[in-house]
Amino acid sequence: MKAQFGESVEVEYLDLADPENELKFAGVATMAEEQNLAYPLVAVGGKLKLSGSVQYYHVLPLVEEAFAED
Repeated sequence: MKAQFGESVEVEYLDLADPENELKFAGVATMAEEQNLAYPLVAVGGKLKLSGSVQYYHVLPLVEEAFAED
């Protein structure tokens, strides 16, 4: 995605099993459990968009859509 969007996009992996992330994102983990969402979770622009899939071609249209809204 960096090749297409340059520095305008940031891709970050957060392991919710990591104790530091577990505390920081406790609300996300709780929501995922309550809604029976499969990991991994994918957020774009801070909004949850996908669960259970991180395939590039599933994520790319969501990123394109976010840029089109700006």
